[in-house]
Amino acid sequence: MSPDFPKAVKVWMAANLLAIEFDNGQTRYMRTHYMDNYVSAWSPKRGKGNRLNLLMAPTWAWFGSNARVEPNGAVILFDKDVYTPQELWENSQEQINLVSGVKGKS
Repeated sequence: MSPDFPKAVKVWMAANLLAIEFDNGQTRYMRTHYMDNYVSAWSPKRGKGNRLNLLMAPTWAWFGSNARVEPNGAVILFDKDVYTPQELWENSQEQINLVSGVKGKS
């Protein structure tokens, strides 16, 4: 039996970060697939095959994403970029600074 993951009920997107409200009342934050690929492109090891992303600034994905939540809790951006409920829950964080790249004071 597969585990049940909380389902997304609402999603907001800004500057390639998703804010996801789940059916358990929790709001969590996650980088978009595009932003993950963009950040990986700068890595000497992980960047192979992703360097084409460096030709376009990541701000393009901010507008017109048409984010929608499916009845099963999946999120779809740009009509083809699919995020499963499991991916949304397991790859998201409770604090936006953990996915934004902005480090707080230690």
